[in-house]
Amino acid sequence: MSLLSSALREYIQDRSAVKVLATLDGNDAPYAVVSPFLQLDEQGHLVHLELLEKSVTNRNLLRSLWFDRKISVSVGSYVIKGSPVKAHISGPVFRRYYEQVRCVLDDADLSCVWLIEPEEVVDETYATRKQQEEEQFPFSVHLDRLTN
Repeated sequence: MSLLSSALREYIQDRSAVKVLATLDGNDAPYAVVSPFLQLDEQGHLVHLELLEKSVTNRNLLRSLWFDRKISVSVGSYVIKGSPVKAHISGPVFRRYYEQVRCVLDDADLSCVWLIEPEEVVDETYATRKQQEEEQFPFSVHLDRLTN
């Protein structure tokens, strides 16, 4: 999938990178959790492995799937907006990820394998945001910068 650059793909696949999944609850309040197993599948979907059946995140993702609500994933200085498109709770895809989780956490359960379709990538690095702001608002300059 061309939406994700190769550098961002590598960063997502890096197990040491912190990845945060943000969802909305039933009252539209944001809820964010670290997703240590977040990765990409062969089709370019983000894959979130939810270990707990009754977790807030699992319920929020299910609500997002049913009601076409967006989620976001933060990886470093990038925000990936997307939609859950599938939830595997059994079968060969589930088993493959279950075995992966058990290799890392030998007493872990796996509740669901969530596939998330990336729809937009936002570069939140300071240099990019600064350039965009200067282009959008060229006359918005702090007075102290005008004297230098």
